[in-house]
Amino acid sequence: MKIKVFLADDHKILRESLLILLQQENDIEIIGEAPDGQEALHGILRLKPDIAILDISLPRLNGLEVAERIKRDCPEIKVIILTMHKNEEFVARAYQSQVSGYVLKDNALEELLKAIRIVQSGGIYLSTDITSTVVAGFVKNFNLKKGEPDELVSSREREIIQLLAEGNSNKEIATMLNLSLKTVETHRSNIMHKLEFKSLADLVLYAVRNHIIEV
Repeated sequence: MKIKVFLADDHKILRESLLILLQQENDIEIIGEAPDGQEALHGILRLKPDIAILDISLPRLNGLEVAERIKRDCPEIKVIILTMHKNEEFVARAYQSQVSGYVLKDNALEELLKAIRIVQSGGIYLSTDITSTVVAGFVKNFNLKKGEPDELVSSREREIIQLLAEGNSNKEIATMLNLSLKTVETHRSNIMHKLEFKSLADLVLYAVRNHIIEV
């Protein structure tokens, strides 16, 4: 039986290159692709692939947020994160989101096929440029303190923070998320109050520092 794969990456050239690579394999079937997190989440939950391959820096909803939603709603779907980041914090956050693979974009053409097969067989794959010893030590010590802002923000609020930080208006966000304008305005007000933001610039800075968006 073929491994059903969904690929989400906002870089069109890389996405198309990876699709060509995967389509050449007899045991892999591409059942969907997406250029942003919102489209990816909807497609993955609808099509239910065996493996979802997600760019960590997807627009509209970042890859880690998509991964968390997938594992919450369809825990049987395995997730491989595709990224440029070798930073220990990114790796730790990825594994806290229950991903099964972490592949660096620099090595994607060489490593992705191996990662897919290892993950499909129930294993964990970590890109060869990242040592498992360093990651294991970091994950063990990586523990957000109770009461820090990140723990006070809900999944929906993180989603709205990302969309606001990317420059979308309340009305645009309401349309994207199929919410009423009033609901979005309430979320925005709650976010500003909860995190003690005085301006949208504070929100953008928070989104960058907490890796909700990349700059």
